[in-house]
Amino acid sequence: MTNCPKCSSETLVKTEALGNIPLDVCPGCKGIFFDKGELEALLKQSQGDVPAGFELISPRPEGLPCPRCNVKMSRGGLVNPLLLVDKCGACGGVWLDPRELALLKKLLGLTGGAESVEVSRPAPAAPEPEKKGLPLLKYALVLAGLLGLGMVSYELYVYFSPEGSAPGSFSAAMASFGFLLFLGGGIGSMKVK
Repeated sequence: MTNCPKCSSETLVKTEALGNIPLDVCPGCKGIFFDKGELEALLKQSQGDVPAGFELISPRPEGLPCPRCNVKMSRGGLVNPLLLVDKCGACGGVWLDPRELALLKKLLGLTGGAESVEVSRPAPAAPEPEKKGLPLLKYALVLAGLLGLGMVSYELYVYFSPEGSAPGSFSAAMASFGFLLFLGGGIGSMKVK
């Protein structure tokens, strides 16, 4: 996803509305980002012959970030010093504000084809479905850990009590099972989110 260099809160929408050339269009300001060679290809489809190069006339660093590579683009005249556009020196992409495409075509004497592109904002991503049952699993694991802690505590109480003062007798198997239950419940409840 690339953000619009003018409307930083807008995401550029990929469209093939102009001559089957994939363009990135801002749904907010209607600006268009052309990757290197796309603008020339679109103008060739429109009329045929276009000037090669498309170098900026009197470029000045303006500071708009390139939507493709985030390098500061230069601002200068394209074909005519009055048609100011933004061009990235790193990737060669060109940013046209609304109506600059129509003005460029007029300056070049080109006819036909679309003058602008309209896109709508992409639908917001659907929220992740809430995972049901996980809180119940977490509570069950915590309960298992507490039960295991109780079993280990009871077996240790029986083991360290004087002979005959504690009810029952010490069971190493029950102490081991309680320890495993405590360990598994504690670790499992930490891993379940």
